[in-house]
Amino acid sequence: MKEALEKIAQAEAENEQAQVELELALSRFREQKEQALTQFTEELKAERTQAFAEKETILAAELKAEKEQLVEEAKKDLVDYQVRYEKRHTEIVTEIIERVKGTYGS
Repeated sequence: MKEALEKIAQAEAENEQAQVELELALSRFREQKEQALTQFTEELKAERTQAFAEKETILAAELKAEKEQLVEEAKKDLVDYQVRYEKRHTEIVTEIIERVKGTYGS
């Protein structure tokens, strides 16, 4: 009986030791996973930041190109407007002169 009680006590001590070891192993595993998660999160943040920067650069270049195109179109429209204005101005002046001559003579 004494031997059985000693074996039970020994088994309990071994179980307690095994539980302590498992808790330590679990704690280390949890720490490793938390570190891995933190590292993964930081890597994702860095990738996202880089992707946003690249996208911003691309959009800025596209915007600059579009702005330059609009400026060129505006310059062409202004030149076209000036040419049409001069032509119409000359036609109107000539027409007015002809009317005046027709009304009052030359």
